[in-house]
Amino acid sequence: MKKVLVDLLKLSNLNCGLGQVAVNYGKTLSKSVTNFEKHFLVPKEYISYFENTGIFCHTKTSLKKYLKENKFDLWHCIHQEPDIMPKDSTPVLMTIHDLNFLEEKTVTKSKKRLQKLQKKVDLCSHFVFISEFSKKTALDNLNFNDKRTDIIYNGVTISEDITKPFDINSKFFFTIGVLKPKKNFKVLIPMMKLFPEHKLVISGDKKGSYYKELIKTAKKENVLNKIIFTGVISDAEKNWYYQNCEAFLFPSLYEGFGLPVIESMRFGVPVIISTNSSLPEIGAEHAFYFKDFSPESMHKTILESLNSFKQNTDLKTSQINYSNKFNWETNVGEYINLYNGILNQ
Repeated sequence: MKKVLVDLLKLSNLNCGLGQVAVNYGKTLSKSVTNFEKHFLVPKEYISYFENTGIFCHTKTSLKKYLKENKFDLWHCIHQEPDIMPKDSTPVLMTIHDLNFLEEKTVTKSKKRLQKLQKKVDLCSHFVFISEFSKKTALDNLNFNDKRTDIIYNGVTISEDITKPFDINSKFFFTIGVLKPKKNFKVLIPMMKLFPEHKLVISGDKKGSYYKELIKTAKKENVLNKIIFTGVISDAEKNWYYQNCEAFLFPSLYEGFGLPVIESMRFGVPVIISTNSSLPEIGAEHAFYFKDFSPESMHKTILESLNSFKQNTDLKTSQINYSNKFNWETNVGEYINLYNGILNQ
């Protein structure tokens, strides 16, 4: 039986997006029936995590010993910056999520990151991207030498737990993400002057300079009492905000996929997002879009979106049905088909 190794080392950090991808992908693949032997590369604390699922688990240390006498028929790096890659001729499939550093780093640092990534790309034979936008960005900045490329959208998992964080007596808008300039949360703050009956809940780690910049802007606009910075929240708390907000606002400038867009749609609330990067691709006709980021324009867009959503009850149903298509069973099924295609070449 042929052997496939999947690199799940990102299980070491379940608080990051790639950690969540690793745990959900690993759980779903472990339950899937395949005609190949499944091997997972995991952090040592996860060596027993997939017990009784028919999975062979390896740590970095044990893998070196295993490879002295064994060989894999396919090696899957589930993200673009793996810690370890095969040194032999094993076919390597790499999933590329995004090149966010192009927006976050200086030109010099971005160039160095691209050079480092190119060396890893050169070792791979197949590639998967999580969106058309992600693929285009990678093709524009890296050399793939006409190797096979596919697009497989991420799965989205929503827990059933819902916990109300605290009493909030007014209507509110919600947004969530890392507090960095690329998320563009700053444009939402002046707009809140035009919504006297609403508050804005922003969730994300409050460490870093951008949080201080947001506070400064809120004070300058005299709306600090209208902005609630929650810090990091649990999935159950996040679900409550999704379920109870009047609308989910996401003016992000750069997303490889845009997970919160699909998460918020799952709760059947109006989703209003930017037209940047992958967001129009992921939101499709099921989201509303900011035309620009002036307070007046955003205010108008939100009012029009809320009105349309209330008047057309089919929007909510179609939105929920659409969001349900982004699931891990579909994601893993498409990867298994890809695995089999590579193994049978």
